[in-house]
Amino acid sequence: MHMLTTEQILTYLQLDGIGNSKVFELCKHAIKNRIELEDPSDMADYIRMCIDKKIVTRYSVKRYGEIDVDSLDKASSKARNIMNRSWEAGIGIVSYYDNDFPEQLENIVDEEGKPANPLVIYYKGNLSAIPRYGIALIGTREPTPEGIRAGEYFGEKFAEKGLNIISGLALGCDASGHRGALKANGFTTAFLAHGLDTVYPSENEALANEIVEKGGLLISEYPIGTPPMANFFVTRDRLQSGMADATLVIQTGTTGGTMHAVTSTIQAQKLLYAVTYRGDVNQADKVQGNAMLINSRKAIPLTSGDIDAVLEQIKRPSDLFSAKP
Repeated sequence: MHMLTTEQILTYLQLDGIGNSKVFELCKHAIKNRIELEDPSDMADYIRMCIDKKIVTRYSVKRYGEIDVDSLDKASSKARNIMNRSWEAGIGIVSYYDNDFPEQLENIVDEEGKPANPLVIYYKGNLSAIPRYGIALIGTREPTPEGIRAGEYFGEKFAEKGLNIISGLALGCDASGHRGALKANGFTTAFLAHGLDTVYPSENEALANEIVEKGGLLISEYPIGTPPMANFFVTRDRLQSGMADATLVIQTGTTGGTMHAVTSTIQAQKLLYAVTYRGDVNQADKVQGNAMLINSRKAIPLTSGDIDAVLEQIKRPSDLFSAKP
């Protein structure tokens, strides 16, 4: 099968009006029809043909202009700049069509259940060492002390069992899950919503460095130099649940960012768990989302004694949707 290079794909992404979904359309058609795209002239002709024949949809020539050799040369220069700066910063780049692309990220859906695979990922760390199974640990940035302990406990215990502990490096529940995995000398993956030349929040820069130093991964869809934006965090959340075989809610209120990953998990028909607590902790606002998910039978309640049962369920998930309405 003809393969497009990462540089070609990055070049397409630098064109005005051509985002992930349109580049996927271009790539799929080129691969299916074994179309060779070696020089800017061929690429420009091919993209115009795809636009004219509606293979690429929703592109406005009036708004963005005709795609020609000059615009492709400029896009190619931007792509090479991204690749060079990334290499200098120790950031790897892999595209969806590369052999090294993680299979755990090949079938991602968004909150509406629509395909939403990442086209290019940037990473720091050991991409080839991702464990076969993984669990996403998610939750509020402002957990109770019991929530911090729960995140660290489940991160540590699941890492000891060989699972990839997946989260988003945010303050609170995310960081506690990563720290638990590191305590167990396990594997952990952090998805970031910005370029990997920085760490947000800055308070977790040391944690990010430790993840890489101990063999884990930092992953982002965003090229070097991209600052964090609010909508990037929403988009990022689908990757956490998408890479994981199951998602565990540590603590959350009834609204907030955690629910984006929860929804993506449900849409993908993957296992969803929520930690249950004892006593007065259950009255805290930041635990009401857990109760809501459990009471509505969207999430399976989880306690500290359920580790082995979860492992069994993750490895044979087809039997488990009896817990859902």
